[in-house]
Amino acid sequence: MSLIRGEATDGRHSWGLAMGDDVSMAEATNRDSGKVALLANPAAHSGTATRDLDKVLAVLHERDTGVDLLAAGSADESIRAVAGSTAERVLVMGGDGTVHLAASVLADTDRILGILPCGTGDDAARALGLLDGDLALRVDRALSEPVSINLITGAERPVVTSLIAGFPVAVNSRANAMRFPRGASRYTIATLLEIPRMVPTTYRLTLDGAAVDLTAAVVVIANTAWFGGGMEICPGAEPTDGLMDICVVGDVSRIELLQSFRMVDTGAHVNHPGVSMFRAAEVSLELLEDPRGTGAAGDLRADGEAMEPIPPGGRTTVRADKASLLVAGAST
Repeated sequence: MSLIRGEATDGRHSWGLAMGDDVSMAEATNRDSGKVALLANPAAHSGTATRDLDKVLAVLHERDTGVDLLAAGSADESIRAVAGSTAERVLVMGGDGTVHLAASVLADTDRILGILPCGTGDDAARALGLLDGDLALRVDRALSEPVSINLITGAERPVVTSLIAGFPVAVNSRANAMRFPRGASRYTIATLLEIPRMVPTTYRLTLDGAAVDLTAAVVVIANTAWFGGGMEICPGAEPTDGLMDICVVGDVSRIELLQSFRMVDTGAHVNHPGVSMFRAAEVSLELLEDPRGTGAAGDLRADGEAMEPIPPGGRTTVRADKASLLVAGAST
């Protein structure tokens, strides 16, 4: 397995893996504790991971740490690369999406995830106390002792931060398609562009067996407090308590939705009359109505990544899976 670099049609560099379609699982079971794997997402934060790659490699060299470089150009390649690596510890350079893909392989194993945040949102790193410090400090944290955290399981892939339905899915999709601006302000602009299209949806929400039918603009099932690049959607949510925090913004007007979103940065939205907060170990979300008839009402995103949608009349059921991911240097 080797790293290859090519020239894209627009003049930018692209990264990929010179590897076969089949990954040797026998090789993967023979873990190598003497080196780390490093997965870099070239698209994260407009190429920040690619620009910082040499710096990270230099720090690892200073720490006498061998590196198995696993850059990949797609989600499938990322998953195959992590699964095929023999390294016991996998460092990822990217944002929440890159963390999400690595976690889908490392969950419920004794392998360790080290996060080197350089994405647009970085909400997983924010929740786990991994955002501060310079690059060298972040590398040192990624090489330090791990902490076990919960994941949300039961969906298409394990979830590190939150599973979202409703209006934020449209915002996230719009933000991901935007080239400018960089950073969290991208989500603010995407919100303003999508608000005229917002239509609340009717769901059946079941929390630890207790069901309620509701009409909502937003449903967030959270393992951690933040989403959307630093918006504190579920204040106090902890990825070690064995519970999920659920935020529901109900059948509100577009103006009320904007008002509640302006309060999310500080967590004050929990006092808005249109917002309800819950906690549960198991959550089921059933789509009762598709108001536009387009199928988009059932769209889901987890850690910013598209997930299998809920069809009309269908449901997804998730639960808090205790101590299912080892994250280096995490503090909660």
